Amino acid sequence: VDKANVLAVSQLWRDGVIEVMTKEFPNVELSHMYVDNAAMQLIRWPKQFDTIVTGNIFGDILSDEASMLVGSLGMLPSASIGVSGPGVFEPCHGSAPDIAGKNLADPTATVLSIAMLLNHLGEGKAASDVETAVAKDLASRGDKKRSTTEVGAALVAGVA
Repeated sequence: VDKANVLAVSQLWRDGVIEVMTKEFPNVELSHMYVDNAAMQLIRWPKQFDTIVTGNIFGDILSDEASMLVGSLGMLPSASIGVSGPGVFEPCHGSAPDIAGKNLADPTATVLSIAMLLNHLGEGKAASDVETAVAKDLASRGDKKRSTTEVGAALVAGVA
């Protein structure tokens, strides 16, 4: 996802993506989309996307938009995986310093980011166990708000 039709830096991004995909991932289907269309398509038909590769600014905007498809930014895990390092697995949302120490943060996105890390490391069974615990917790909580501690305890119970 880029804006190569009006931004020179996006054309550079697109050229780089094509080069990397052609050399390193020749069997992966690649298609390009302008960010404004991607934003609309994400709402219109989200299942058409498997993976979205974009720069930070567009990724930040699209991830906030995508959060509403699942009901909350607090539910979205993410991964930024580089060629030369292990990557960063973290929730899409920020650190929420305004609620730090108040037992209000929902750790679901962080826990799902751990599941992504486990999958990345080839630990599919452990990742599946974590995802199952999250699904059980979400099904049991309904509309009820839970504290960080309550969600954590429910997830641990779901994995045990």
